Amino acid sequence: MNKKELCNALAEKTGLTKTEAQKAFNAVIEIVTDEMKRNGRITLIGFGSFSVKQKAARKGMNPTSFAPIDIPAKKVVNFKPSIYLNHLLNMKKRGRKRKDESNTCL
Repeated sequence: MNKKELCNALAEKTGLTKTEAQKAFNAVIEIVTDEMKRNGRITLIGFGSFSVKQKAARKGMNPTSFAPIDIPAKKVVNFKPSIYLNHLLNMKKRGRKRKDESNTCL
């Protein structure tokens, strides 16, 4: 799903016009971005949390020349899904297994 499709789905779910939904979506993205710039944390109960992590500087290797290079420290955005979201994604359907899902060894 891309941004346009997401905004259209938001408009459909909320009853907003597509333009209003796009403005609301852009505002949310701007708020999240600003909070990440401040090294903040955003927690959405039932969905997950966004945070900023600091990666340390390290040594690397240029794959073409095999020369050692220094990789500088940087900040990265981390997303940790909630237990509820993980549960929804990993729910197993009850019932019998299909033939191709048998536990036989090859």
